[in-house]
Amino acid sequence: MNIVLFGLRCVGKTSVGVSLSDITDKIFFDTDRIIEKRESKTIHEIINEKGWEYFRLKEKETIADVSKENNAVISLGGGALMDRSNVDLLDKSFFVLLRASINTMKTRMEKDVPRPSLTKNDSISEIEEIVLERMPLYEKIADIIIDTDKLSVYEICDKILLELEKRSMV
Repeated sequence: MNIVLFGLRCVGKTSVGVSLSDITDKIFFDTDRIIEKRESKTIHEIINEKGWEYFRLKEKETIADVSKENNAVISLGGGALMDRSNVDLLDKSFFVLLRASINTMKTRMEKDVPRPSLTKNDSISEIEEIVLERMPLYEKIADIIIDTDKLSVYEICDKILLELEKRSMV
């Protein structure tokens, strides 16, 4: 069974994914990093040069590839599950929604590499709009929701593993 980590930008998907992969001996896939490697460009460069539509197509192809695995931790890009067909590709997975407060996301984004804007606003000011748009759908998809604001990566991993154990999935 695959464990899918999803949520908005800067909530800890990659950090948690790497640690969870180590703890569980599952292979780790970060779909954004796979796309960057295949395209030999950063996500920001891909979107600036080829647009969001092209990026979403590459994202769907990448998700289709990694969904064939049966024992993986998969970290998705922030908007991947807005496309229902990506949810369907991963349908036998355990979905973990990682959330953080808007203030936490903004603070993390200020320290992180620049991210492409999803709207006409800069990526930091658009976060409130994106939360309102995506969170209701994301909460419906999630098997478990973890608020990451005050938790370490290892505490988040523990919560995921406890939930899997509770459901007899490990």
